[in-house]
Amino acid sequence: MSKRVLVLAAHGDDMEFTAGGTIAKFTDRGHKVALVVATDNDKGSFELSAEELRAARDKELHAAAELLGIDKVICLGYSDGELREQCPVPELRGKFMRIIRELKPDITMTWDPFSRYEGHPDHQTVATAANEATSFSHFPLYHPEQIEEGLEPHFIGEHWYFAKSPRDQNKFVDITDYVDKKIEALYLHESQMVLTVQDLLYALEASGLSVPGLDGLDPHDFKAVIDRQIRAVTGAVGRANGFAYAEGFRRSRFGPIPRLAKDQELEEDV
Repeated sequence: MSKRVLVLAAHGDDMEFTAGGTIAKFTDRGHKVALVVATDNDKGSFELSAEELRAARDKELHAAAELLGIDKVICLGYSDGELREQCPVPELRGKFMRIIRELKPDITMTWDPFSRYEGHPDHQTVATAANEATSFSHFPLYHPEQIEEGLEPHFIGEHWYFAKSPRDQNKFVDITDYVDKKIEALYLHESQMVLTVQDLLYALEASGLSVPGLDGLDPHDFKAVIDRQIRAVTGAVGRANGFAYAEGFRRSRFGPIPRLAKDQELEEDV
């Protein structure tokens, strides 16, 4: 049965890094995916102006979404790195909740508000606001003005969280057949792949060490580095769980119901 998936992200490449293979698998199996990006992605470059970067990342975002088969992209347009100042959590929660009540997803994916290793303030803000919005979108007294406008409360059964640490992961998706598409989608975020490699080069220079494949590399020649990095990470998750390549998530499904419904199992979506 086709399901509706809503991804709530801070930046244009968040989804591809954390869940690109899973999203490709979702859409390949006929599920409908919508993506919300909270910021305008205007800070992540050592080369471009904010205006140039904003325009470039908008094109990159939509190109990658098209490649992955995403049906709808919504950009909220807040300044990168300034989300919590420009749109505090209660306000962002309301915006997310409105989108949830409009699109009525079965599954949401977002940053984990309980992650111990998340340092980006935009990720933290999206995680908190998204967690509140997805947990209470079926409560009519949360943002009742939306109900008065004709939107209906909506219950979300499955919550998937991007999990950076293996200790937080409890759901593993085999992306062996989709790892190439994940990498290809990341390549389309060219400005951010250049940034990723340039940041590695700054760290390399500061360390005084030498790394084969990085020494003297032009950041614009990023493909080999990104390919190697993604295959290493997804390969490690895969090998630990019986796959060639996999992505790991922290997933919550239907609260305590699966435990209470003895001798019954939920179907897997991917």
